[in-house]
Amino acid sequence: MLADPALRPPSIIRDDVLNELVMAARIAPAGDIVEVGVYQGGSAWVLGGVAREQGRRLWLFDTFSGMPWHEGGLDFHRKGEFGDTSLEAVRQRIPDAEFVPGVFPKTLKDAQTRGLRAVALAHIDCDQYRSVRACCERLGPLMLPGGVMVFDDYDTLEGAQRAVDEAFAGRVRISPNGKARVAF
Repeated sequence: MLADPALRPPSIIRDDVLNELVMAARIAPAGDIVEVGVYQGGSAWVLGGVAREQGRRLWLFDTFSGMPWHEGGLDFHRKGEFGDTSLEAVRQRIPDAEFVPGVFPKTLKDAQTRGLRAVALAHIDCDQYRSVRACCERLGPLMLPGGVMVFDDYDTLEGAQRAVDEAFAGRVRISPNGKARVAF
């Protein structure tokens, strides 16, 4: 399961959810692991452990400066929230990851230029309707057969749930801990 939690960077994701994420990554087909919405690196750190174990690349997409926008009626978090992080701090904790700073999906082209092609597992934790919807639309075509997208905010944020349901109507499965999963 998880490495020593005392060594893990801060995370607001519960340990049972992190354990489930690790298990999903371990059984995903051969391919890259992607996380969109890294914050301080807690979940990325555990995914990095799986990536190292299995010789995969871990791609981390985030502004590393907080929420890029707020859409009233869809988004709970305000622009700038979760800004108490930095690219340098997370890079220090997970030095072997591929970092893609900036606003997704504008940053996807840079990652593709650097070799992102086939995604086995995508952990989407970007909290905002527009960002979650962009992940569905832009990462969906990169998913490998047998791969899975896991949506952390589906059970807690209306905008995230709406984005996932719009993109993957009828394909969404809810895990025991309330997180949405879409299999490819």
